[in-house]
Amino acid sequence: MNELKITLLGPSAVGKTSLLTSMYEQFKRISFQANLQLIPEAESQAILKKRLKELKSLTETFKVQPGAGISGSSEVRSFIFDLAEPEKKPFLRLNFYDYPGGYISDKASPNERKFVRELMNDAAAVVIAIDTPALMMSKGKFNEYVNKPKQITAMFKEAYKDIREPRLVIFAPVKCEMEMTKGDRAAKQLLERIKKEYADLLNFLSSPLLNSQVAIAITPVQTLGCVICTTIEQPRNNYLPTFGFRKISRNAEYNPVDNDQPLRYLLRFLLKMNHEGRTPKFLQAVVSWMGLDTHIKNALTQFSKGCKNTGGFAVLQGRDLL
Repeated sequence: MNELKITLLGPSAVGKTSLLTSMYEQFKRISFQANLQLIPEAESQAILKKRLKELKSLTETFKVQPGAGISGSSEVRSFIFDLAEPEKKPFLRLNFYDYPGGYISDKASPNERKFVRELMNDAAAVVIAIDTPALMMSKGKFNEYVNKPKQITAMFKEAYKDIREPRLVIFAPVKCEMEMTKGDRAAKQLLERIKKEYADLLNFLSSPLLNSQVAIAITPVQTLGCVICTTIEQPRNNYLPTFGFRKISRNAEYNPVDNDQPLRYLLRFLLKMNHEGRTPKFLQAVVSWMGLDTHIKNALTQFSKGCKNTGGFAVLQGRDLL
């Protein structure tokens, strides 16, 4: 089966695995619209079920410290999903790599950084998970401490310095229910804060050698969909701040929103590469095989048409690649 690799990039406990769990959970609800199924491999499914239970329990929690709610991965994990039409054999495997966030920290060993760099090189797309409360609250005072944009930028400068083939980079702010439910103004503020806090990375990706090779999209995802972050407590003993959450209503239940958007953009990128005959090495087998089945291509096309680009969503670069 043809395989597409995606790297989940972000520091420890920012929400990478939670994003993946919510993406899978939401896809199950919308799959009938796209006439597609996302089927997790057995080990991946077991982990996702456990994470889903933890996520649902968080909806009753009113105070959360990054790292204290859902523990970050302590080992490299590969989350495997097969994409298929209903009652048919899978035609594409999506392999999401989630590594320990410490691999991009100042204390990471050369081998750990090399491992992440190679993951980024081999991946068709990189999804950067961003903790929205840390990004937005207290004017972003704790953003560098929680989201570590400088370290992420350094990893991109190592991994992308010699690329000559198209790539997709997705900024995915998570836990953004407050911003996304207050209206267009708040959503725009989220968008502008990302541009400001990640300006160094965006400038690098828009450099003359990369701006024609890298598509950049921002896709906010409401990981829980039923709570909003309302307060922040200053950290003690140089530790992470504590964020206070509350339900949007007394009976609100776990209800992720827009977690399908990163996957929609990924498939849109894949289809555009096929349409234009631009075939990076990591897509050669996928594009060649996909071209043999018009029915599958049509299903993917319909699904990818659902990409949002307003109300906090945006394509910052590489529209011709999407």
